[in-house]
Amino acid sequence: MNAENFLDRMAERLRRWRSQTGLTLQQLAERSDVAASTIHKIEVRKTIPTVSVLFKIAQGLDRPVTEFMEDDPEPAARLQRRQEPAIEVENGVLATAIGDPDRDARGWRLQLAAERGTTPIQAEGDLMVVCEEGALEVSRGSTQWRLEPGDVLSLRAPAPFRLDLRADGTSRLLLFGQVPNTARALLDREAQRTRASAALVHSA
Repeated sequence: MNAENFLDRMAERLRRWRSQTGLTLQQLAERSDVAASTIHKIEVRKTIPTVSVLFKIAQGLDRPVTEFMEDDPEPAARLQRRQEPAIEVENGVLATAIGDPDRDARGWRLQLAAERGTTPIQAEGDLMVVCEEGALEVSRGSTQWRLEPGDVLSLRAPAPFRLDLRADGTSRLLLFGQVPNTARALLDREAQRTRASAALVHSA
């Protein structure tokens, strides 16, 4: 790959990664300590970043800087917005498939209330979060995503990580993934509570 192709790919990845994390130019600038105008110039190929600037931007995106150089790295996370064209994969799933399909995983339907605050989930493998109703914030480390009805967030887990869910009002979501037994027990209880609440609403 020549230098021009590399710079084109780097600019495209920067634009894509910033879009996937839902960050504005100003928000990424604040997180990376790099001027928003500089980030914009890199994205549109108006300037060539120094190594120092590239490191700062990578940190702001919560990614290793080596991903700018690697050939087609697998995404650590992907947010599929409801209004975006659906990506068809096997079995009619409307999301990007991530992770090993042979790993043991389960799914839960959960209802979160804003007054309950943050619900932490410890994960061992890849996770998929689908927002059904309301709105919720998902955070992993310093990266945050805001999901609205129809949005699908796929998270890759090369190592165990903590996922925090925070709802705006009462929100309902689907969660698919591999979590430790202790977290499964918590999610099972939350799912039972959600089913009971849905039954009461239905019977009314």
